[in-house]
Amino acid sequence: MNFFRYIYYMYYRSKIFFPKKTYSMYGEDLKVIDFFKRKKKGFYVDIGCYHPIEGNNTYLLFKKGWNGINADVNSLSIELFKKARKNDRNINVAVSNQKKKLKIYFRKKINMLNTSDEKLAKIHFRNGFESKFIQSKSLNMIIKESRFGKKKIDFLNIDVEGSELNVLKSLDFKKYKPKLICIEIHNHEEMYNPNLDYLKRNKVYKFLINKRYKIVWNNGFSFIFN
Repeated sequence: MNFFRYIYYMYYRSKIFFPKKTYSMYGEDLKVIDFFKRKKKGFYVDIGCYHPIEGNNTYLLFKKGWNGINADVNSLSIELFKKARKNDRNINVAVSNQKKKLKIYFRKKINMLNTSDEKLAKIHFRNGFESKFIQSKSLNMIIKESRFGKKKIDFLNIDVEGSELNVLKSLDFKKYKPKLICIEIHNHEEMYNPNLDYLKRNKVYKFLINKRYKIVWNNGFSFIFN
């Protein structure tokens, strides 16, 4: 990636020219940084990482001195991470408990809403979308193949637009024991339900509750579990 292309996608396109208090979409990173305020260095895993700064839940941790793994199905996203976070493990891959090539739906060269869920693609990409196949790996394998293989996960961030459960199922929770998890929980029936009634039926929520996690923050769409 040449210098001018990097500057365009890293700063100009995202309109980030000065330091900000929060870089997350909904302020999730403020909750995360407060939770880990006494931990100078730690290990994060960001699945569906999108951009090193814009809309990113791990950037404040990175600035604090943390390192980790960033994975995305978008190759341009990973090019940016390789330039901006050279000490991280940055990998262009789909994450799933199913080892196969997954069909990915997308709209732009770099986009927050890449998804392997065709139903979700039709909801968000009403003006049309493209698709491609990409090889998947389990989260266990991705961590095992990195220098972080023996570390417990301090912060796990998952933003994969409808495939969250498959990512969770691909992780050995007994071995890696994430302390804090930020994850989107999609509700196809009613995308923003302030009563959160849909959680009782949601498989992602049930999975994490069964792992003895509880919600410590939410905005009805993005959830943080501890």
